[in-house]
Amino acid sequence: MTSSGTERTRAIEAEIGKVFTTQDYYEVGREKIREFARALHDDNPVHWDDAKSAAAGHDRLLAPLTIVVLDGTKAQAQLFEQSIPGNPLKSGVLQVEQRFVFHKPITAGDRLKSDVSLDSYKSVAGADLFTGKTVIRDLDKGVMQESWTTLAGPGETGDGLSPEFQNLVDKVMFSPTASHILPLVPTEAAEIPEDAPHSFGAIPFDSVTEGQEIPPRTQRFTRGDLVNYVGVAGDPNPIHHSDELASAAKLDTCVAQGMLTLGTAAGYLTSFVGDPAAFRELSARFSSAVYVPPTEPAVVEYTAKIKTLYPETKRGLITFGATVNGKRVFGKCTALVQFS
Repeated sequence: MTSSGTERTRAIEAEIGKVFTTQDYYEVGREKIREFARALHDDNPVHWDDAKSAAAGHDRLLAPLTIVVLDGTKAQAQLFEQSIPGNPLKSGVLQVEQRFVFHKPITAGDRLKSDVSLDSYKSVAGADLFTGKTVIRDLDKGVMQESWTTLAGPGETGDGLSPEFQNLVDKVMFSPTASHILPLVPTEAAEIPEDAPHSFGAIPFDSVTEGQEIPPRTQRFTRGDLVNYVGVAGDPNPIHHSDELASAAKLDTCVAQGMLTLGTAAGYLTSFVGDPAAFRELSARFSSAVYVPPTEPAVVEYTAKIKTLYPETKRGLITFGATVNGKRVFGKCTALVQFS
């Protein structure tokens, strides 16, 4: 928390820790799970086949690890709009870090609520750095996941984006009917459960070794992949589909969504481990954008290795990364896994 005395800073600091929740629940559909897995190029059978999901210990079709973006991201955007003066999501913010903690696997039929709060805020040299926390809970099962999203923006005294650019954004962005947007409502912070390790369908602990490299994966991202993810995930940012907006934002061309590249990375890791539900934590810092030209794909190379093993708990820490033409996409990426 910053000690700056500006009126805007004090207003933002007053919002830290206040928890709000979505009025209605989001019901996870079987076909939505498959649509989302397809958007992430994730072929893990637990997302596609009921029998394979059941064999891994799940009563219904298992969702990819990052499916919470479907509802949680919208709730978080509402929180930022009401808690931070100046409509920060239109001022040129960039996602710089993402962290997940997984408590229970999300499956088809779950009815999810998103509890959101401003977790921290700093203003440094005219720039904003703020982190939003989202707790995903099922109406019957309780807390399922926690996530933290850190965004960087120009702040009150920064250059930001011109009114002309913001006007152009308004003309290009998807415009939802305002009467269908339910305002967030205040709530109490949910009680976070104690860690309950479960390996589900993960590979055996004895089958991996410290320093072991996970076979790399090459993934092509086309402009069609970006547009498909916009529709599946509901991401309205036009820099993912409009060359004019990308150029106006001083980008080389359209860029892939950070959560598309990270969600695909998660699928790459879970295909090795066997079962996404064995993951306890996942975190990444975003180092550079993945530019996707209009008529050719961007080629991302994913790599990973087993950094540390913990015999007493049969857990392992995996480090992973991604590059485009030798340039890093992520920095300081880790995943904590419960092996069987």
